[in-house]
Amino acid sequence: MIKQLLRALPVLTLAAMPAFLSAQETAQSESSQSEEQVIQGQATEFIFVEGSLPLVPDSNSIASKLPLSLFMTPNNVGMVTSELMHEQNARVMGDALANVSGINVQPGFGVTDYFVIRGFDSLSSSLILTDGAPEPEATYWQLYNVELLEVLKGPGGFLYGSNPLAGTVNLVRKQPMAIQRTTGGAAFGSFADFEGLLDYNYGQPGSDVAFRLNGLYRRSDGYRDDKDSRVTALNPSLAWTVNDSHQLNASFEYVDARYSPDAGVPLQLVGFNADGSPDFQVASVEPENNYNSQFDRSEQDIYRFQVDYEGQINESLTIRNKLYSRKLDWVSNGTLINGVAPRSVGFEISEESPGSLIFAPIFDGFDVFRTFIALDDKQNFFGNQFEAIYEFETGNIRHNLLSGVEFARNTDQFALDVALLAPIDLHNPVNVPFAPQSIPGQMVAGDARTVILAPYVIDQITVSPNLQLLAGARLDAIDFNDDLTRRERNDTEVSPMFGAVWMPTQDVSLYGNFSRSFAPPSPRAFGDFEPEKSRQVEIGLKTRWLDGRAQVTAAAYELERENIAIPDDNGFTQQVGNQQSRGFEFELAIEPGAGFRAVASYAYNDAELTKFAETVIVPTPVGFLPIVFDRSGNRPAFAPEHLLSLWGTKTFTSGLGVSLGARYTGEQFIAEDNAFVVPDAFVVSAAATYAWNNYDVSVNVQNLTGTDYFTRGFGSQSVTPATPTAAWVRLGVAF
Repeated sequence: MIKQLLRALPVLTLAAMPAFLSAQETAQSESSQSEEQVIQGQATEFIFVEGSLPLVPDSNSIASKLPLSLFMTPNNVGMVTSELMHEQNARVMGDALANVSGINVQPGFGVTDYFVIRGFDSLSSSLILTDGAPEPEATYWQLYNVELLEVLKGPGGFLYGSNPLAGTVNLVRKQPMAIQRTTGGAAFGSFADFEGLLDYNYGQPGSDVAFRLNGLYRRSDGYRDDKDSRVTALNPSLAWTVNDSHQLNASFEYVDARYSPDAGVPLQLVGFNADGSPDFQVASVEPENNYNSQFDRSEQDIYRFQVDYEGQINESLTIRNKLYSRKLDWVSNGTLINGVAPRSVGFEISEESPGSLIFAPIFDGFDVFRTFIALDDKQNFFGNQFEAIYEFETGNIRHNLLSGVEFARNTDQFALDVALLAPIDLHNPVNVPFAPQSIPGQMVAGDARTVILAPYVIDQITVSPNLQLLAGARLDAIDFNDDLTRRERNDTEVSPMFGAVWMPTQDVSLYGNFSRSFAPPSPRAFGDFEPEKSRQVEIGLKTRWLDGRAQVTAAAYELERENIAIPDDNGFTQQVGNQQSRGFEFELAIEPGAGFRAVASYAYNDAELTKFAETVIVPTPVGFLPIVFDRSGNRPAFAPEHLLSLWGTKTFTSGLGVSLGARYTGEQFIAEDNAFVVPDAFVVSAAATYAWNNYDVSVNVQNLTGTDYFTRGFGSQSVTPATPTAAWVRLGVAF
């Protein structure tokens, strides 16, 4: 629900403006741990085969909820291991996602993870899972306890229900192992950055019980003024092998996150183009300038509880159950930049002719006009997934059939208020001691409850050793009720999927898939609106050589989304939006030997708003008037045509390792009006590590060449200067 409200904020605030408004681990990676060392019981599985690529697992679970061979998966599944996260000093989900082809990672107002996958934004088109259970809509997802990140590109409703219109991300957490080991570390970096990590594991080979505790503490002053942050997290987990056939895992996690929202720096109108459209440029100010109010803050308390059970009834039948609970308490007060205008300090009077006076305004600098957004949000997710996996044969065809049913109850109590802030000087942004003034009629609140009952089924069909089919569907019955607004809604939708993989040779696989998903209409979409829907067709090729130490994936896709709800000038919505993306992705992972390994990805995306009209409040000689603008044919925000990512590591027998990486992001628009484009950027990063005995030390440098570039701001009138060259030193110990 909050997703749609946040998208509507620029419209809500424009209507009230004045006339001049225009993980990771710190020592040794666990990827080399064999399956026998892990206490089984967690439903999510992934496998590393001895001799395989250390940065690419050989199986995934996100595409089918089964440990499916990556080479025989009819999707381009993105995967990032804890080893790669550790090398890159990745701390939150967005850092890791930057390695996945087709994903553009951007700031989320300084308080949330935000990304665009295959041209579609994560706020409205993606679902985040932790160990297969859905997450609330907003937070940074920390990587201190994450072993693997999986990305299913395209609609994921056939397994995960409503909302994953363009992508699903699953964070696989570290599980208790049958060993005794403790790792710890500390990192010190630019901008008074400090991080402490703990990973304690207690277990014995052959024991029935194992315990693991992961902990995190991090603080930073941030690159830009008054952008400090602090995160504390704790994740104990317990694994119990009841007997040879039954296992139980229980996990609890608490995250206390305190961030300072970042409105970015404003855009400034400098003239008009030949076609009459406004010409905006980033205001010529210091990149550290802070335009947020003194009342801004973001405080998030996150609770995760989960119990996974798995039992093998016989050789053909396995049952498992996932009971989960998620709770988010979020208070977020932030500043939205609305525009820049000259500051008038008086008038100069001149006489053009006898009896005719001219009053000319005298300007003394520029003011930045702002809006204050106050959100108090409490989300609670509770659900249970019961699944049965049945293996059988029909003639010469083998089936691995997963059938399940999910029951979920989600509640969302929120209040979103909009207020005006006093203007602030563009070049000397000092706040005045005046409280925000609420705008009448702009507060939005809700007390919503959503109940979901959803059976689903997916069948992995092995026709022959060279041909495999994957078919599945999920039926979602959703009952929505808001006690505050007295709104009720019932939706029932089916999300299907079909895929096929053919291996003409042992080292080449060709695949194709079709899938469709839906999302219920926005709670602010009054009337009988249809659910938003998406569908995708994808074909691809996977090949490997060098005895499996090199592999390439190439994929082409077409992804469409229709019935997009677009806020109008009253903050309500109309279904006047469709979007289409067509693209190509290429991924390479290679380890040719001599201690060298590398991963690379490239994505081309042609995204278009095929039908898109929005109402904007604009100043006119007779006052503010709503005008409908047809954006059809424009490019979606933050959906660049080109994305390139590279990372290579060379390790030596002495224990020294060096890494070098780069990321290229093509030019991108910041809003659907395509009025301002962020230039392309090429950013280089590097790392070095040295390990001896049970110790290691590493150095990471981001933006090695000091490239000046901009990223996403908050709204369509600002951008955020990217962090300049920054360095971290990390010390780790294992015992």
